[in-house]
Amino acid sequence: MSRTAAAVGLALALIVTAGLAPGIDPVGHRAAAADCAWQRHPQRTVKHVKRHGHMRRIVRKTNRWTCDPLAEPPAAGIPPASLPGPVPTPEAEPPPRAVSAKADDDTPEAFSFTLSRHYVVAGEVTIELNNREGQDAHNLKVRPEGSEESGLEVGEAEPGESRVGHLELAPGTYQLYCSLPQHEEWGMSVDLEVQAG
Repeated sequence: MSRTAAAVGLALALIVTAGLAPGIDPVGHRAAAADCAWQRHPQRTVKHVKRHGHMRRIVRKTNRWTCDPLAEPPAAGIPPASLPGPVPTPEAEPPPRAVSAKADDDTPEAFSFTLSRHYVVAGEVTIELNNREGQDAHNLKVRPEGSEESGLEVGEAEPGESRVGHLELAPGTYQLYCSLPQHEEWGMSVDLEVQAG
């Protein structure tokens, strides 16, 4: 047997006895699915090697496997009520129904609203006008894109304040804007997408 083959055999024996190979117990037999819950633990190894006069960074990714024994079956005579119940499944994240519009008014050329997200789901939507860092008063109105109506109003916020409105919005694109003189013309307008739920 060559030295390389012997080294490979020794390495495999160490992996098996250490329990690092998935589904293999230390004796070398396949573990029954009922005996273990195999857990994979990714590992990252970084080495610095000098090659051809330059330092090179070598990153290797490997996996380490461990066998977590499954719980023992309940002994006779233990009432089922004392056993732990099923693990609750995580609930799906609720659809986004809130958005914040931050007012920016450093200069007349830089008047704008910045949205915390660019879409919400139709229904009752919470819209916040955030003027905490603003230097001027601003209001926030909401109208369907392309409409000339004045739209729904969240309210007016003085510098350092914020206002919150709860509006019923159908699917579509809406324009959020400030209706104070020249604020919309200076750029204080942004579109919000309302998606069907």
